[in-house]
Amino acid sequence: MKIDRILARLETGLGATQLSPNVQSLTLTLSQRTRASGARHFWREHLRRLQYANPNLPIVVNYPREPCMPKLEIKFANAATDSLSVAGLPSDEICRRLLEKTTS
Repeated sequence: MKIDRILARLETGLGATQLSPNVQSLTLTLSQRTRASGARHFWREHLRRLQYANPNLPIVVNYPREPCMPKLEIKFANAATDSLSVAGLPSDEICRRLLEKTTS
């Protein structure tokens, strides 16, 4: 069945990971006018898996019209914020760097 294939893709793969409870939110920012194929692929593939594995985690995608460098911001429970520059990175590398900072 089609739903089984969709669920299998969400439940397996690089982004299908439970993040640390210390992570409060994720914000991905990528411009409509800049090339950021790795960040766009991360958004379409890995971010969906992360959201499925962490249903209570707020995930925001900002898509401004004005050009800006793509970045991923991680907000932690202790009010600390970590920002990852994802410009020029492939989607798998973006996901690996995020998991290094957010898995317990």
